[in-house]
Parts: sequence; C-alpha cells; structure tokens
Amino acid sequence: MNEEINELISHYEEEKTQLELWIKGAVEQSDYKSAHVNQKALIYINNQLRIFKALNDPYYLKKEEYENHISLYEKISLNHEQVSDYIKEQIQKIRMNLDDLNSRKIAAFHDGQEFDDAVFDLVENKISAFIFNLRKEENLYIKFSVKKNKIIIRLTPFADILVSDYFNKPTVTVLKQIGFTKNKLRTCFQIKYPLDSFKDASPIKTIVSRVIYEAFYNYQVNKSTTLEIIPQS
Repeated sequence: MNEEINELISHYEEEKTQLELWIKGAVEQSDYKSAHVNQKALIYINNQLRIFKALNDPYYLKKEEYENHISLYEKISLNHEQVSDYIKEQIQKIRMNLDDLNSRKIAAFHDGQEFDDAVFDLVENKISAFIFNLRKEENLYIKFSVKKNKIIIRLTPFADILVSDYFNKPTVTVLKQIGFTKNKLRTCFQIKYPLDSFKDASPIKTIVSRVIYEAFYNYQVNKSTTLEIIPQS
C-alpha cells in the first residue's frame, strides 16, 4: 500500500506546514496558549510522519539518526575550533554511512490486485462480503459489506477479539480520528462509506492503511494479510 502511505505522508506534510505557520503567527502576537496547543499537535504530526516514512523506507530511522549526528557535530564545530579536525573526521565517517544507506535499493510493498477486485465485486453485488485478516491468530480483522447503499467497514466485534488490549484508549482515539464510531448495539467500531461517492478502491484502501499503520502499528500487523470472500447465499 505504498501509494496510500505516500498520500498520508503528503497529507501530514501539509498539516505540518500549516501548524508551523500558525505557531509562528501565534508567537508573533504573543498568543502563547494557541502556540502551545499547536505545538502539541505538531509533535503528534511529526511522530506520525516518522512512522509512515519508516514504513516506506526501512532505513529511514537510521538515516535520521545519522543526519542528527551530523547536525550536532556541525554545531559543536562552530563553537570549538580546537576540535574541528576531529569533528570533520567524524562527520566524514557518518556521511559515508549515510551515503551507503541512501544507495541501497528499497523493495516496494504491494497489496496486490486481490483487494481491489474484492471491493469491486462487493459493490457490484457479486459477493456478500469479504474479510481482510490483519492478525488471523488473534481474530483481528476488517469486514466489508454493503447495506442501504453504503459500504460498511467493520472491525472485529469486541466480544470476538482474542486479545483484550487491542481497543485501548490510544487506539480508540486514533480510530475515532479516522472516522470510526460504535455501531448501534455498541458491539464494534465501524465506518459507513456512501456508495454514491464510490469511484475506485483508493479511499477504502486509505482507510485500511490508516487502521493498520496508525491504529494498530504497535501490534505488528501481519505483513502477509489474507482475504476471505463470503459468497452470495
């Protein structure tokens, strides 16, 4: 789902730019309360960007570490001329390591055409529903069905999940930010996507990506996810 991850990165980069402008404006106007609130939001955005960039590039965090070391050494060098030769040597070594990482090819992760096909089959009423397993051994999944001209995107019911702490407070907060709410019986989280807005599977895949990479990132969702098709009865 690299395309969806890139869309999320682009979205957060735009939010970051806007927040930085708001913080700058608030400080200039001595509105420190607004600056503090937006600064907290910026910390969250930066953290999300690190997560998504690390998912796209397995070397990202190490590259970031090298870049931070270079920046630190350059600042030290400006204030301590007597150790500049040593600093230059360290920077050169780190740059070599950084260049090595930048030269490595990154294998792309693709979810395949099967998911897109399942979404279109569902919309075209060729199947009754399908399940996208995230961690099958713990019964963590997303179920897709259609009802009243809407795609129902539903997470595992609370009573059926085999791990008690999946829906903890931080996870629930992220799910609500994505757009999930509890169903009428309050047995699970779901999103209703209007079929009137449906053109292709991209928005659905974006929702799935956010569930995987934002809500359940810390639970190490299986890299090899599986689809289960539920045929029409």
